[in-house]
Amino acid sequence: MKKIYATLILAAVIFLTAGCKTEKKVSRYENLYAEKPAVIYIAPLIDKIERKKVVYAGDITFNHEINVAHTYMYQTLQYPVIRKGYYVIGPLAAKEIARADSTDVEDLRFSHDLTAYNIKYGIDAILFVTINRWMEENGEWIVYLNYTLKSAKTSKTLMNYNVKAHKTVILDSKRDPQMSVADWNFAEAMGTDNGTTQRARILECVNEYVLKNLPAGSKHKKFEQDIYNIANPECFDYLIDEENFINFATMELEVYEKECFNL
Repeated sequence: MKKIYATLILAAVIFLTAGCKTEKKVSRYENLYAEKPAVIYIAPLIDKIERKKVVYAGDITFNHEINVAHTYMYQTLQYPVIRKGYYVIGPLAAKEIARADSTDVEDLRFSHDLTAYNIKYGIDAILFVTINRWMEENGEWIVYLNYTLKSAKTSKTLMNYNVKAHKTVILDSKRDPQMSVADWNFAEAMGTDNGTTQRARILECVNEYVLKNLPAGSKHKKFEQDIYNIANPECFDYLIDEENFINFATMELEVYEKECFNL
């Protein structure tokens, strides 16, 4: 990815000094440090979004935006993992692995036996990413996500995050989102339309934030130098506001589930 926003650095300082839970990586990622995975397979996205029926032109637009954002999200997952010192199964090989396995990806995520992936492909861990819901509310575009990294050796959970990610979207007189400078830069670089840009940027930013918190891989020169660094909260709220600043807050899992699943 081409950019890490300067605002992220400022927001991280605010986040870390705001009195949030401060669990260390040594305890949060205990299983990951113990197993020392080197090869990670990123499974196809688990997409639970209900597509709107194509009745009105707006439905077509909505479906286009979330479909393109979904594809873009998968493409951007590998880069922050690679930067942390892990070998990520390449796109073509990953596609072949997914094609060879008839198991539903969501069922696979909850499987108690992932050892076939380790034995057959030499995979140490599998990253599952779930898009639970997209919604628009009070001038914000919101997506509810889950990131789970599971061992292909023991099926233990090595990482698990639930994230409510949202972006403040100011609409113009035509009810189209107004684009920030960062939005314009993204749209120009990726060739995406306005709505798709908004959604794709949310997903890109969250991918970067969640996965850059992974401990350095066992082949990385900084392996185990980060064990006492602060880990992300396991469930958190991630907001990109109208001025393009990033804001974080710890979120209770019960609140996340109530909002995400209408409990």
